[in-house]
Amino acid sequence: MEISSETTGSHKMGNGHSRDEQPRTDAIHRGGPPETVRFETKDEPKTTPVTKSVNGAKNGQLPTESENFEVVACKTDEMKIGEMRHVAVPGAKQQLLVGKGYDGQHFAMTSACTHYNAFLKNGVLSNGRIRCPWHGACFSTKTGDIEEFPCNDGVHIFQVNTVGNDVVVKGSAKNVDDQKRAFPMAKWNRDPDGKRVVIIGGGPAALICAETLRKEQFQGQIIMLTEEPSIPYDRPKLSKTLDASIEKIQLRKDDFLARYDIDVRRNAKVTSIDTANKFVSSTDDSIEGMKYDYLVIATGQHVRTLPITETKVDWKNIHYLRTIQDANAIGEAGKKKHVVILGSSFIGMECAAYFSDKATSVTVISRTRVPFQHAFGPEVGEVIKTELFDKKGVKFLSSIEGIEEYIGDEHERQLQHLKLSDGTKLDLDILIVGIGTIPNTDFLADSGLELNPRSRSLKVDEFMATNIPDVYGAGDVVEFPLKVFSSVRATIGHWNIAHSLGRTAALSIVGNKTPIHTVPYFWTQVFGKSVRYAGYGYRFDDIFIHGTLAGMKFVAYYLKGGEVVAAASLMYDPVVSRFAELVSHGKKITKSIIEDDPELTKLVDATFTAAA
Repeated sequence: MEISSETTGSHKMGNGHSRDEQPRTDAIHRGGPPETVRFETKDEPKTTPVTKSVNGAKNGQLPTESENFEVVACKTDEMKIGEMRHVAVPGAKQQLLVGKGYDGQHFAMTSACTHYNAFLKNGVLSNGRIRCPWHGACFSTKTGDIEEFPCNDGVHIFQVNTVGNDVVVKGSAKNVDDQKRAFPMAKWNRDPDGKRVVIIGGGPAALICAETLRKEQFQGQIIMLTEEPSIPYDRPKLSKTLDASIEKIQLRKDDFLARYDIDVRRNAKVTSIDTANKFVSSTDDSIEGMKYDYLVIATGQHVRTLPITETKVDWKNIHYLRTIQDANAIGEAGKKKHVVILGSSFIGMECAAYFSDKATSVTVISRTRVPFQHAFGPEVGEVIKTELFDKKGVKFLSSIEGIEEYIGDEHERQLQHLKLSDGTKLDLDILIVGIGTIPNTDFLADSGLELNPRSRSLKVDEFMATNIPDVYGAGDVVEFPLKVFSSVRATIGHWNIAHSLGRTAALSIVGNKTPIHTVPYFWTQVFGKSVRYAGYGYRFDDIFIHGTLAGMKFVAYYLKGGEVVAAASLMYDPVVSRFAELVSHGKKITKSIIEDDPELTKLVDATFTAAA
């Protein structure tokens, strides 16, 4: 590993959310989705607009939100190529984002990402789009359309004209404040001879697939079958806010789904599919033998559980986290109790952070020496442990091979003690297990669909097509070719990937086949700090760190064979989004590049200036 210091340069070390994500309204809780798009802009300089003309304004009065505006954003030669700024708008509470693209043209759009309301001004501008600094969503500066996920809505675009030496922006003040732009969507035409798409699953891949079909003006029937009692929701929130309510984390409301004839059948577990006769069987008697014209399998994964042969008893107080019902039960069971967590990756450590100020004690049992070791490497894992978890009183038991004995009241099925492989004995009130997930493909055993024999993931091509016509896959359940990394086949359980695969499947169904082209991007948030990660760092062999680990402000680059394959950062936005955007545009980044340009600013400017 090498560490590059911002102040002292690089020096050898061997081989081998930050507060910037603070919500802008009191209604947005730590790790939770916003309840409103009204956010503070006190950290932004107020730009006093020069009003060319304002419809409905008289005697200096500003128009109402529903009326139009016309405002001078800047002089034609005032902004540099690649610059973005906020501009105040008469009649609007929020500000516009105005920028000058690498093609020399000005653009204007709403200022916030529609995912969690991050300011896009702080993101990465490339050729005709902006990538969010927090979680990697991308929006076209020409149309406002979604070009990369995670998000469900586009942004508003405003008319830009040059009048003399002035850059003038026109539009609706209401759209400046609304931020999110809905897309025109079709409905079911009830044609008895029309096509039917059945989507098995109730996560983001399923939802985005259904929405994309409607955006592509598909007028056939869409039926979504989900095992859960809820419509799709923001699952990454669960381990960060175990007390989340379904109303606050739903990705769409029931009336939205009804409006566009997306028929969600809840509590419907599909037991088998007959690909020869094109029908699915389910525990829901009302849909047994349901015919389909196109089938999308987006069943995700289920948690890996402890075998009963190991635990001996089906203990009531062993918990697994998958659904919102699981999260709420865990959140309630752990209050003022001795909480033990088995597993030191994202689920386990985010639960540990949640309980650090709510439980009597929190202990994490880990096979690895530090948390997040496989994803972030030992150096980053160590600093997260010492600077965050240790200081919050979370006890971390490292390099534990396993649990030798589960001890408790077998009659009441209450686990009370654990004996670990190193002889340690732990007292507990609740055990939370986070030891991985397994693709939900058991019901495909006799379907003829091709599965990876080892992982049991459903194999699809770059268009999400399986080996059987008219059957597609999407989301965590599939193994697909990751084009931006030499088309290596992978199963990736990232939120943005699930969205992208869902869209790709829908485009294939409507005949607009578009190969998957997305960069894996994820994040974890603990104690108000967010670590962002982009790329595919499987079996990386070297790490280059720029910044200061002890100061909790750094970007880590993961290399394989001298090429950067992933990047992670803490308090260093938007470097990870810069990396993701460069990789998305086919740029190969070597160690010599990051040694010379560790924040990738020069490479971004050179790449997108040349491509304009």
